[in-house]
Amino acid sequence: MYEYIEEKGEDGPFFIFTTDFSLTYIVSFKKMGTMNYPLDNLFSLDFLEENGNKRRTDSKVSSTILHIILEFIKQNPSCVLHYLCDIEGGKQIFRARLFSKWFSIADTGTWNKLDISLAAVENYQISFLYDSGIYEPELIESEIILTMDSLESDKG
Repeated sequence: MYEYIEEKGEDGPFFIFTTDFSLTYIVSFKKMGTMNYPLDNLFSLDFLEENGNKRRTDSKVSSTILHIILEFIKQNPSCVLHYLCDIEGGKQIFRARLFSKWFSIADTGTWNKLDISLAAVENYQISFLYDSGIYEPELIESEIILTMDSLESDKG
């Protein structure tokens, strides 16, 4: 795992680390607009290499990003995270599988993941993370689906 620093952004915290290969990654948690319960504490998770460069063989990148995510949810247990897979290169399904793999190997306790695919919007793959010890899964998942359906029909 790499050392990282935390900065305070206008919409939420972001974390920066530099790899052994001089690549700089940013992991951000952006507080989303006002929504009703249970999505009133929704954060958008994003991570990227600041110049768009990648190195496939650096396993410390994924372990660092995963560590940052786990620390964020530990410090913000009532948050709901959503991660939208980048569609660049048509690899969003691969990215969604990789994110699912990270989630499956992590000790997330009572945290659940809900995956949604929006076929009408270029096959967007979206994952939502929430603590089932705080939020009733049926309630939050139905609210997420209703919200996504509403957003999708607004674009149609």
